[in-house]
Amino acid sequence: MARASVLIGSLSAAAAFFWISAGFAQQSDSALKNVMKMLGFATDVAPPADFVLQSRPKGDLDYVPVFQPPPEPAKPALKEKDLKAVKGDLEAVQKRDDATRQAFPPTAKAMAEEKAAEAKKAKANAPAASQ
Repeated sequence: MARASVLIGSLSAAAAFFWISAGFAQQSDSALKNVMKMLGFATDVAPPADFVLQSRPKGDLDYVPVFQPPPEPAKPALKEKDLKAVKGDLEAVQKRDDATRQAFPPTAKAMAEEKAAEAKKAKANAPAASQ
């Protein structure tokens, strides 16, 4: 029993050593990394390919703050007259597209079938309502 506890203690100590020194293993001149390379558990990282280096932005990137609101847009808000003009343009486009949709044969057929189904349903419900 004592032998098992010694074994477990030494294994946990070794695991803790390797876990703590994992950060040091990433360094190129680390003794732990050299040992791991000899055992076949670590390798040297090859430099990136040319197309990767060419696609990366040059210089340091700007820091993007996470919890700050974005800057206000440079373009000012629309005035009421301009807003009404934009709404008018959108309504004109909507009317034009509605007219195109109504003139499209499958849509016209579907609308006629829907009206016929509503009329048939109304006729079926009318006698039931009068009873």
